[in-house]
Amino acid sequence: MQSSSILITGGLGFIFSHVTEYFTAKGWRVIVIDNLSRGSQPQIVNGTFKHYNLDVSDEAVMDVIKSENPEFVVHAAAISDVDYSIKNPHETLKKNILANINVFEACRSLPNLKKLIYVSTDEVYGECEHRKSEEEIIFPKNPYSCSKAAGSLLRIAYDNTYTSLMNKTAETRFCNVFGPRQDSAKIMSAIKRSINGEYSIPLHGEGGGYREYTYVRNIAPAIELILESGNRTYNLTSNDGFTVKDLIQKVEEVTGKKIITHPGDRPGMDMKYQMDATRIRELGWKPLYTFEEGLKEYFSTEE
Repeated sequence: MQSSSILITGGLGFIFSHVTEYFTAKGWRVIVIDNLSRGSQPQIVNGTFKHYNLDVSDEAVMDVIKSENPEFVVHAAAISDVDYSIKNPHETLKKNILANINVFEACRSLPNLKKLIYVSTDEVYGECEHRKSEEEIIFPKNPYSCSKAAGSLLRIAYDNTYTSLMNKTAETRFCNVFGPRQDSAKIMSAIKRSINGEYSIPLHGEGGGYREYTYVRNIAPAIELILESGNRTYNLTSNDGFTVKDLIQKVEEVTGKKIITHPGDRPGMDMKYQMDATRIRELGWKPLYTFEEGLKEYFSTEE
């Protein structure tokens, strides 16, 4: 795609700091709105893109988006820690939903907008007894996933209601993404800390929780593809799925090191997430890294 202007909310977070760098390297004009909260990567702020230190739930963000007038917007900013959302549901729901409204409201006033992507999660499906397709009912079962599902519904409502956004929006639902810069509370980071002797991993549900995983460097090309030719919703997964116990065994095989665990529990936990990735593959997406390649690179990299 020809170089353009893109605004990314949460563009200093774990996943989207990589996306920010990807589009900057391609010569795009990149604007990032990120409040430098937990998980942000301020070390990548180097003058190659514009950064606004703002909370996207603050109404002032609408003026920033309108003044920058980007051609593309990716709304990824959110409180994304499930455990935090369980302890602080009011803040999580309020901030995430207000952020969605602010971004959608600003975007419907942009004269040059070509595409708005809302970044969601596989967790909006709730328990997945089979691989969920994008057309199936969403059934979120914790405060975080509820806040993301609200954004899914808002995107449909805005695309349907406002002519300026009609057929200009899309949504991604990621499986578990892992890689460099990931928050220490996430499972892959926890495993790395355990390998280094720093941490014992709580095995929720005796380690039977099943998740699909993809390496973080697979994300940015998918975002670019959807910006260029995508519409509606895309499940983004490589369909590499493991229970936590199986994942730990896989990492132990790759690293040759023992991982420390202990029994744990999480209220409201879904035991299985799995998605059908047919739509994104039909659009032309193919992961740059297999699960095994990503795993080996991640565990061989110092952070």
